[in-house]
Amino acid sequence: MRIKVGLVGTSQLSFPGPKEETYAKIVEQMKQNAADMQFDFVYYPKQVIVEADAKEAVAFMENEKINLLLVLNISYSAGFLVPVFYRIKNAAVGIWSIPERKDGPVMFNSFCSNNMYQGINDKYLRDYRIKSKWFYGFADDARFRRRLSVTVKALGAIKKLKQSKVALIGGFAPGFYDLYFDERSVFSKLDGISINRLHEYDEIIKRAEKVTDNDIQIYRDELTREKIKMTPTAAGLCDFSLKMYIAYRRFVEEYGYDAIAISCWPKFQDDYKYSVCSTIGMLNDDKTVAACEGDLMSAISMLALQELSGESTILMDFAAFDETDESVLMWHCGPASKKFCRTTGYSLGENYSGMAHEPGKICGTGVVRDMEFDPGTATVFRFSGDMESYINLSGNFIGNTKTSNCGSRGWLKDLRLNGKPISALNFTNTILAGGFEHHYPIAWGDLSDEIAEMNKWLGIKPLKEIPYENYLQDKEDQLQ
Repeated sequence: MRIKVGLVGTSQLSFPGPKEETYAKIVEQMKQNAADMQFDFVYYPKQVIVEADAKEAVAFMENEKINLLLVLNISYSAGFLVPVFYRIKNAAVGIWSIPERKDGPVMFNSFCSNNMYQGINDKYLRDYRIKSKWFYGFADDARFRRRLSVTVKALGAIKKLKQSKVALIGGFAPGFYDLYFDERSVFSKLDGISINRLHEYDEIIKRAEKVTDNDIQIYRDELTREKIKMTPTAAGLCDFSLKMYIAYRRFVEEYGYDAIAISCWPKFQDDYKYSVCSTIGMLNDDKTVAACEGDLMSAISMLALQELSGESTILMDFAAFDETDESVLMWHCGPASKKFCRTTGYSLGENYSGMAHEPGKICGTGVVRDMEFDPGTATVFRFSGDMESYINLSGNFIGNTKTSNCGSRGWLKDLRLNGKPISALNFTNTILAGGFEHHYPIAWGDLSDEIAEMNKWLGIKPLKEIPYENYLQDKEDQLQ
């Protein structure tokens, strides 16, 4: 979601650098950044020198409803300005300085002011607990642009979550108590989000009953065009699966939901000998965020990931770890988006869970997507518990170079937790000793920085490594 960035320039008369010209140059550079990074941009045209100027500038920015205020110390500036800026309403704050020439008289002394402003926030304004991010360099510097882009994406994701509507349909899976959370904690972090847990399974069934054969024909044709292979069980249930997909789509459109969590078992299996997995995959193909097994917190996390990456996301289990190549298997029955198997494609098959298995005979319920994820960098992220912590894992899927179980799956290696390398064993220990939930939303790309910043603004702490030991361990053993 687009955010609006506001720029204010501060200075002091005693420094002789070309302040107005420098500010004008940086404004033009920021206009280019706004176009490249897709944010709205507004700047305060006058130099802020005295406290009255700062109050006027803040009033201007509050009227513009900005999401991020960048305070650019064009030169060293008075310390009484920054408490006004730090206490702006409904906006994050960044304090910015520019390079000084390396010889001769000091022209700006900008960086010193940046240091002082951050010190004022930490010491003088300590009881306000205001978060602020420092920036350095001209607005077209590569390092500055990368640092700003992380902030823009992180604040965009927060803005999206705070304006979103999410729903649980049919309750979470029986016995999946680790997925429970107190929604009041979410409201305290994401003020404005709407959560509805009251929708029932039969609301979808009633809509599916109204879907006609003509409604699903376009999707039949797409499966034919893509030459999707199917098992006999999947083929027999394919039309029903497409009707379910349209029913969920209509439901989401009617209520205006941004993300849903679907109770995918046991009712579908009991009533129809059917798995809704491929339907969940189709919804995520369309960027209609859908989490399986009623995992509403994962749905919210997937929505954040989709906003950060711009691409469809998936929800997996952590199914196995392998120390021989330091990899972990991300697997689920078959609900993944086809955006994760563009190279090798997928087939439609059966979910074998909960069914009697006969030797030499496949027995299960359709329809699921059987696929191995393409090679590439990916990020795992999920809010945990009552949103007091989160997981931030990145790595590389290795493609179909290693055996794995049927379903939607991929082996992930080159593991990095919070941007730091971690072994497969230590990651496993971190999850199990730390009591992390058994669901893992995933998106393409390395989003570690954006996830870390988003959660820093929200005041949520990262899940930290718990190195493996032979003795009993728990959360208290996390590395500090």
